[in-house]
Parts: sequence; C-alpha cells; structure tokens
Amino acid sequence: MNIEIMAEDAEAAGRLIGYGFKPKVRPARDSVYAGLVKRFAEDPDFETAVTRYAAGMGLRVIAVTSRAGMVHTALPGSVFETRMDQYARHVRMRESREAERILYGITHLAVAALAFPRPEDLADDGYQGKVRVSAVDRLVRSVCRVLAERVAESEESQDPPADAPELEKAWRVYERRPEVAPTKGGRLGAQATRALIGRALVHLVDRGMFFQGRPDPEDGEKIFTATHRYQLHVRELASTRAYEELIELGVLPPIGETRTLRGTRAETLYD
Repeated sequence: MNIEIMAEDAEAAGRLIGYGFKPKVRPARDSVYAGLVKRFAEDPDFETAVTRYAAGMGLRVIAVTSRAGMVHTALPGSVFETRMDQYARHVRMRESREAERILYGITHLAVAALAFPRPEDLADDGYQGKVRVSAVDRLVRSVCRVLAERVAESEESQDPPADAPELEKAWRVYERRPEVAPTKGGRLGAQATRALIGRALVHLVDRGMFFQGRPDPEDGEKIFTATHRYQLHVRELASTRAYEELIELGVLPPIGETRTLRGTRAETLYD
C-alpha cells in the first residue's frame, strides 16, 4: 500500500469519526456518510483503521450502523469528555453543582430504564422506547421511597454512609425537591423535579438521542421517543453498577412476563 492510499484511508477514517459529532445527520440522508458506513461494515482493515484512529483521539467506537451511523463515546480523560461545567451551562444549573450532578445523574438513569424496561427491548434494534416527564418523575420518586424504607428498616442514620451505593446517596437530594413549583406567571419552577427532567430530555434531543414528538391528545404531555443512537448508548449503560442498582430495586413498571431489565456484564455487549 503506497503513501497516497494510506493517506486517503486515514482521511476517510477521520471523516467517518467526524460524523459521530453530528448526531442529527443520518447515513440515509448523506451518500458520503452511507458509503463510509458500508465500507466500515465490509472492510476489516478500514474498520481497524477507524477504531485505532478514534482511540488515538480519545474516543471509543460503540457501533457503526446504517440507522445510527457512527456512534462513539469519549474515553476517560479525553478532551471530548463532556465536563460538568459544560453540561451545567446547557441545562442551566442554578444550585450547588454537586447536588445538581446527583439529580441529573439519577434522572438520566431513570430515563434509560424507562425507555428500555425489558432485555428484549434493549436488544431489538427496531424497538423505539418512549418516555414522558411525569413517568420519569414517578419512577425516581418510587426509587426514593424504596431507599427510604431500606434506611428505616435497618435503623441506620438518616444520612447515607460514605460507602453507600450510588443511588442511596442520591435519593435524599431528589426527595427534597418539589415535583412542581409553579411561578407567579404559571410556569413550572426551575427547581421542580419535572422541570429538571424536562431540561435533561431536551439535552438528549439536542444530542440526537431522542425525538420530541407531539403532545398526547388526552393530557397534552410531550412524548419523547428514543433513537437507535440512544439505544446503543443504553446498552453501554446497562453494564454499570448504578444501573444494576436501579434494576435490583424492582421499581420499574411491569410489562408482560418479564418485569425488569437485568443488568448485563460489559463483556457480553462489546469487546
């Protein structure tokens, strides 16, 4: 392979990786993008080049599909890692960053669990999960109640110990927030948990993880539909300890015979 061909391959790999930073662009609507995705699927050498190129940039390729396109995530310490101050500006955090970090963390966890409540949903590439702000809030408050009962039953201190599971550290912060806190103008107060969930979902929409659909004709509430890109990211999330803790609480809504999404070890999802 001569230098010119190697350079062309490197440029093509970089272009495909670059598409991963344009989550709202789909291969179906971009012929160049579609060609690169097809090449990634059919050419093992190009796949290796893209994967190694991405790693050198501080990225890990999660998947490359005709539906989602290039899906990658930042490696720890990467310049592409979303910093809390960046996220804070986007969702307009107004209080203590530590408290808000916990609130948004548990909110995103609940969104993922509700969007794909069963293992077959998460595994089915054609499945589109749907969530509402009210459903996310109900789930998180259910988690809070379960965790509060745990503390009461064990007669432990009202403040969770430093080595408590992640969710046990988070429940009190969320529990203290009102579900709704209308302003004088009749709008939802910024500190209300439903307002927080709404901001988190808008953030996911902006990142190509959800579509914001039409309001439900019965109650007028907005319905958010998950994209395949988001599904691929949730498959990664399903291997984390925090996600497993949420599933173990058994507070997900019953759907069919399989009532909860069981955590899956990372090695069963990706190499």
